[in-house]
Amino acid sequence: MAHPLPEKNAGGSNGLDWRLLLPVFVITGLYAAGIGAVLPVLPFHLREMGANPFVFGVVLATEALSQFAAAPLLGQLSDRFGRRNVLLASQTLAVTSLLLLALAQNILIVLLARFLFGPTAGNFSAAAAYAADNSSPTARRRAIGIVSAGGGLGAIVGAVLSSILSDVSLTAPIYLALGMSAIGIAVTFFGMKDGPARPRVIETDREQHSLRAIGSSPVIRVLAAVMLCHFLAYGMYTSQLPMFLGERFTWNGHAFGTRELSYLIAADGMINIFVQLLLLRWLDRFFSERGMIVLIFVLVGTGFLCAGLASTIPALAVAVLCVSAGDALAKPTYIAALSNHVPSDRQGVVIGTGQALGAMTDIVSPVVAGIILGFGFYGAWIGAVVSVALVGAVVAATRLPHHGVGRGASASDLRIRRQ
Repeated sequence: MAHPLPEKNAGGSNGLDWRLLLPVFVITGLYAAGIGAVLPVLPFHLREMGANPFVFGVVLATEALSQFAAAPLLGQLSDRFGRRNVLLASQTLAVTSLLLLALAQNILIVLLARFLFGPTAGNFSAAAAYAADNSSPTARRRAIGIVSAGGGLGAIVGAVLSSILSDVSLTAPIYLALGMSAIGIAVTFFGMKDGPARPRVIETDREQHSLRAIGSSPVIRVLAAVMLCHFLAYGMYTSQLPMFLGERFTWNGHAFGTRELSYLIAADGMINIFVQLLLLRWLDRFFSERGMIVLIFVLVGTGFLCAGLASTIPALAVAVLCVSAGDALAKPTYIAALSNHVPSDRQGVVIGTGQALGAMTDIVSPVVAGIILGFGFYGAWIGAVVSVALVGAVVAATRLPHHGVGRGASASDLRIRRQ
């Protein structure tokens, strides 16, 4: 059976310890700020190089491919060698890839830079595993939500600074992201307290096939299917939204561009902070695992539909509110659900595997969406996104148990937790 958390990690009556969570909150925020600074300029930077929506999709898919390959490995390494060491390695790679992106003069170099950036998603898997390590099972969703909220705050800062610096040049926000990644290294090195490494003297056959054992849980398999639906729909939507709005949306009489995309990213970050720091704690009292996941799909599905029909700024704001709120609930909900169904010494690898599921869909989703939009089939693009979200909602509502772990775990789940 999974070992209970030590008393010193319980964090008091609410199961949280801010002294341990604050460093990873800051680290995740700096990482997200870098992403928030780069994303608004990346599609327009590529367009200046002659890229079309399909090429932009290929660039995003290349990044997702490397993330898919690296995420489970990084999670497993963080289980064995410690969260702090993996964070330092991932942040160093981020600095290297961002420097290459800033100096890129053609699409091939951009592809290489984004391929190197993919594994830096290990930042979040290691940070989330650290939060899971240092919170009680009942508080795990909120602990991971706090770490995710750091990302929301970082996205706001990065997007705002990007909107200002993009008037200087399209590479200025990239250099800003590089600097924030360097600061993140310092915070990790000096501020993060990691537990001892978990070396394995003898690696048995059971340990080699631990992921197979984890995957034998019916709940984990259904969660994986639900997550794939969410990631596929969300990836098809977000990867091509800038191109869609740039072609079809008018913002106060002028074309949608870099500054307007920065506004949307900043709004997304603000919604993330509110949802993950405040709303999630309230919803946690009323929704089971299944109920929360169904709510997530209702929100994002409504937002996808509103975005496809939006012709005014208020209508677009409603779409952003729904999609951002749903996605803000999704990350801590999915990760906590996975975490609660596996042993304590497999937190990193299962969270990394969950990230790999998202990366796997991100390989496909931007390319498929890019092909659809390349032909000008805007209605088909939104229709496909909404349909995938609907499938996810149906699977969650019909296949997930009503009660989460701790209130009604199945016998199969308990067997997996004892392994």
